[in-house]
Amino acid sequence: MLPMLRAAASCTTLVLLAACAGGGNGAGGSSVPRGPGAVHATRTAQSVVSLGHYNVDWTNVVVAGISSGADMASQLHYAHSSQIKGEAIFAGAPFFCAQDNATIAIDDCEYTYGPISLSTLETDTNNAAAEGYLDPVADLKGEKAWIFSGTADTVVAQSVVKDANTMLQHYSVTTTTNFTTAAEHGWVTPDVSSACGSLNSNYLINCGFDAEQQFLTTFFGTLSARNSGTLKGQLIQYSQTPYAVAGLDSTGWIFVPSNCASGSKCKMVVALHGCEQGQYWIGTTFVKDSGLNEWADTNSIIVLYPQAVPSAGNSLGCWDWWGFDGSDYASKPGLELNAIWKMMQQV
Repeated sequence: MLPMLRAAASCTTLVLLAACAGGGNGAGGSSVPRGPGAVHATRTAQSVVSLGHYNVDWTNVVVAGISSGADMASQLHYAHSSQIKGEAIFAGAPFFCAQDNATIAIDDCEYTYGPISLSTLETDTNNAAAEGYLDPVADLKGEKAWIFSGTADTVVAQSVVKDANTMLQHYSVTTTTNFTTAAEHGWVTPDVSSACGSLNSNYLINCGFDAEQQFLTTFFGTLSARNSGTLKGQLIQYSQTPYAVAGLDSTGWIFVPSNCASGSKCKMVVALHGCEQGQYWIGTTFVKDSGLNEWADTNSIIVLYPQAVPSAGNSLGCWDWWGFDGSDYASKPGLELNAIWKMMQQV
């Protein structure tokens, strides 16, 4: 268990609105919650199946995410660095930034009100790894990270994301960064029309470059051209019930290229939405418009899209990055983290 350094603040409605919507480390900036109507239409359009098992190349497995999804991606990477080889993060905080404490999450890990002590976070990380709650920190050496933070981000300050970069470098992770684009808070993709500087309800923005091509190339090397036409692979809705914890939706999504479905060895990316960005809120918009499937289709990459929903202490469907599911949230026993890991192992 990662040490609890301070007494955790209670997750009141106001805290959650700050932590997940108005200024919280989630993809959400909207103060008006939307209901699940869109996802109901999605669920009736396709049958739900069990998560399939494929021939995954575990030397080429990485995680990616936006905001609370970026934080969960980082938690997965640090916890399982012997098998997860890299992370791509849009507007993510340093690992274990919140320290089991919603007040620290709001005050220090978002649009900065106070300094982040990286030496404290590194000591906690080293101790947790030594006790077996994370893989050995030595496994991080030589791995890769792609890190993005827009200069116009009003939700997560660049200084916070730069600290995430510094902490990864402390553990000898090779990082590729973009801190110069005039982007608001969002996942950058060429497959949407939303302006780069806009804070919109889907938290997907177009900044005039292909971020997915950039980070997939960082991890996997030269890519075949993306499929900008009809995809040959399948986007499959799978049951998350076997992995059930309070914050998980009943279903998730996985994109499987046709050759991966036929048994070819394939790479894997786990893509994690932010607060108010799962299918509960915006249907399949993130799943279909992330820009990942088009590259995956022609490059033997399976893309897993786990889905979170609102739960106790988490009104906007964020991934757990401050401890609403328990103080071990950022380590191997963490409820959501472990559920996603089990899905990855199944794939």
